[in-house]
Amino acid sequence: MKPSSFQLINKPRVTKNIFQANKNFDFPGEISLEIDNNVKVIKMSNEEMTAIVILNLKFFENSNFKEVPFKLEMEIEGMFSWDKELEKNHNQLEDLLKKNAPAILYSYLRPIITTTSIDANLPPLVIPLMNFHE
Repeated sequence: MKPSSFQLINKPRVTKNIFQANKNFDFPGEISLEIDNNVKVIKMSNEEMTAIVILNLKFFENSNFKEVPFKLEMEIEGMFSWDKELEKNHNQLEDLLKKNAPAILYSYLRPIITTTSIDANLPPLVIPLMNFHE
């Protein structure tokens, strides 16, 4: 096994965290999560072979607040780099930036979201793994 030519540089950072708890919500048991995501890729110059990838998640965005336990929007960004060989393979690079990079960033957001729900005195919210390839 060898390291990938596509790498996350340093630690990603959370750039947005908006949480609003519904104090009057009565938990009926399990709830169906509504998660919307948006991915944005900002390529730096081709010479640098780096890009910033931003993953934005919104929970219950289109729901009536009275019917959900909370509303949450969280955004995380990370800088990714790649080597010259990968730079030549445009399709593979685009796949890595638009699918693999968000999956990597998502793995950093999952525990933050769980902690946010616990800090709000809600049942721990462990969001499911997501397939960014579909």
